[in-house]
Amino acid sequence: MLSGVRNVYLSLLILLTACAGADGVPSPTLSNGGSEQGGAQHPFGPRPNVQTCTIPPAPPVGNMILVPSFPELTINRPLWFGHSPGDEQTHFVVEQSGQIIAFDVDAPENARVFFERSVYRDNNEEGLLGLAFHPSYQENGRLFVFYSMSNPRRVVISEYSRNVADPLTVDPTSERVILEVQQPFGNHNGGDLRFGPDGYLYISLGDGGAAADPFGHGQNQETLLGSILRIDIDTTDPGCGTPYGIPSDNPFATERCQPGVSPTGAPEIWAWGLRNVWRMSFDRGTGLLWAGDVGQDAREEIDLIVGGQNYGWNQMEGDICFREPCIAAEYAAPVHTYGHDEGKSITGGFVYRGGRLPELWGQYIFGDYETGRVWALDITSDAVEPTLLALSRSRISSFGESSTGEVYVVTFDRGILSFERSRARDDVPPIPETLSETGCFTDTASYVLAPGVYPYDVRVPLWSDGLEKSRAIALPAGRSSTLGPDGSISVPIGAVTLKTFLQETSSGETRRVETRIIRRDDRGWNGYSYLWREDQSDADLLRGRTEVTLESEQGPRPWTIPSRSECDHCHIDRQGYSLGLTQRQLDFDLEYESGVLNQLDALIAAGLVTPLADVPRGEGYPSLDDEDSPVAVRTRALLDTNCAPCHQPDGPADAEIDLRYETPLPAMNICDVAPQRGDVDIPDAALMTPGDPGHSLILRRMQIRTKGQMPPLGSHRADPVGTGLVSRWIAELTDCAPTQERP
Repeated sequence: MLSGVRNVYLSLLILLTACAGADGVPSPTLSNGGSEQGGAQHPFGPRPNVQTCTIPPAPPVGNMILVPSFPELTINRPLWFGHSPGDEQTHFVVEQSGQIIAFDVDAPENARVFFERSVYRDNNEEGLLGLAFHPSYQENGRLFVFYSMSNPRRVVISEYSRNVADPLTVDPTSERVILEVQQPFGNHNGGDLRFGPDGYLYISLGDGGAAADPFGHGQNQETLLGSILRIDIDTTDPGCGTPYGIPSDNPFATERCQPGVSPTGAPEIWAWGLRNVWRMSFDRGTGLLWAGDVGQDAREEIDLIVGGQNYGWNQMEGDICFREPCIAAEYAAPVHTYGHDEGKSITGGFVYRGGRLPELWGQYIFGDYETGRVWALDITSDAVEPTLLALSRSRISSFGESSTGEVYVVTFDRGILSFERSRARDDVPPIPETLSETGCFTDTASYVLAPGVYPYDVRVPLWSDGLEKSRAIALPAGRSSTLGPDGSISVPIGAVTLKTFLQETSSGETRRVETRIIRRDDRGWNGYSYLWREDQSDADLLRGRTEVTLESEQGPRPWTIPSRSECDHCHIDRQGYSLGLTQRQLDFDLEYESGVLNQLDALIAAGLVTPLADVPRGEGYPSLDDEDSPVAVRTRALLDTNCAPCHQPDGPADAEIDLRYETPLPAMNICDVAPQRGDVDIPDAALMTPGDPGHSLILRRMQIRTKGQMPPLGSHRADPVGTGLVSRWIAELTDCAPTQERP
């Protein structure tokens, strides 16, 4: 029923748009009711010479913006940036693939490879992860690296020496392994190395991976996992045979390796009960150790690390119980936590001690990998909430510090960024408070789009708990989107897209629930949600996540309108942010008021889309209910639309699967693969078991609406069509080999 509602609604929008030109007068029509451009036909009429549906640029977040620091520097997936002690000119970048790049800050274009080694990287969190220069590096040339290896899967901390003949390289034959720790899974490696003011080396190790710390490493002081270690790399311990010494004031250092004495804990441990301290740092002003510990289901946390303290994982997650019963007072409390409506993967930073931005002095600068947000927590006051400084729209992998205390933001996709003060907020127009003020409608209550705002549809919609959606786009006058040879569609700066969610009530009435608008700025995309009023006359701008109750034939049902940061979990730049604007999604026949036309051809003819290259166009997605299309192809289209924005190589999901449409079945890394993040109470389950839907977690996570569900955000109902299709696909598979049915 609702699919019919959507089609009627879309046809009405197309009719209303096509019947009015720039001045609200009837448009010229051809015999089929459309207009013509370059010999092709389209139903939209002539484009107006002004864009009324504009939405102002996003106001500055906090009082900072982030700008590239070394645009001449070519780097790949950086996750450490800094300098060696005593050298203010030479800086270093650690690349996850196994290289360290050295460059002069005044001539970054002359960067060179300082260090290179083979590392194991099957997981998004594996590879070359950490670097620390000895405090006396200028004299002794010693440095330490943290990297992943396999067979068995483990992390390695090794010492290397500077090349005597070429000080800007490392002697590859000088490796001395300091410590190896086996990893049961590929995620939660920790990965940071820092020398403290006491001269000891501090090492962060995650809990070993998977979900919920299945082996209980966080609360087991006998294992090194889930801890921060503290060792003396300037001595050895002959009695225990370790190439490092144990500081005597470590919590479990007494009676180490004594015959007949059972240890009370691993002597290397400094603090424990940590899930995955991805980045930590010492405050050069106070010597205190700050850490960002990545959360699981609900909370991200900042900890002030003190020797001998237990930080609670996996009994606690941040400041809330993870396992009941728990007594919060038994564990060291975090300095600050935030929920997953603000971000989903904390990246620890530095306390600012630079001189260029004195307003940040003494504030702990940190960020979130998922949302790209950067905050400042004022540790000099009793402030409870941090200040949101900037929105990077990037995957923040780390922070770096210069020799003078300036803090840099390290990102996988934009390189090294630095802070600049933004323009005054008074110079920025406010975001419209109501939908009627956006200029996107001639009549908001009747949902009549303004001239220059064009409806479109997608072939495979994202599952939205059964609600239907109508979509529209507005481009700056005279501008066009670009269709690339890979099928991606890039829209110009100033483009605006609208998506309205429609619900059919128990009385058969179709009501508008919310409208989401996103605008492309020069620094990325910004999205806003408007909640429709009860009388459907207008919709009001929301400030954050909002829970509403909808009436349906089955009774009241919850509906979640996500916060802007939650939207950024799925809407990422690598997918074009506006997920429906792709060749595969738009390339299908659509019934316009003037007749049946290929939608993408119509958009091209109207000048709204311009092919970048004269190459053969691939096929669009099949309809999910097209029984003439193989089940495997339709399933792959469903997974590509609903899952692949997160589940792809180097994607935002904490998983290693690749659910993109074109990925061959063996390369998806799901077939007969054991789960690493819980089995959702299905013994002997695999991510996908050919011929056995009941033991396939990829299906089970789509079916449940509780902890571990997919999609993880905003959904309260399982998709009956999607789960049915995935179940059929799995049941028809006989093995993990590529099939003739795959795309």
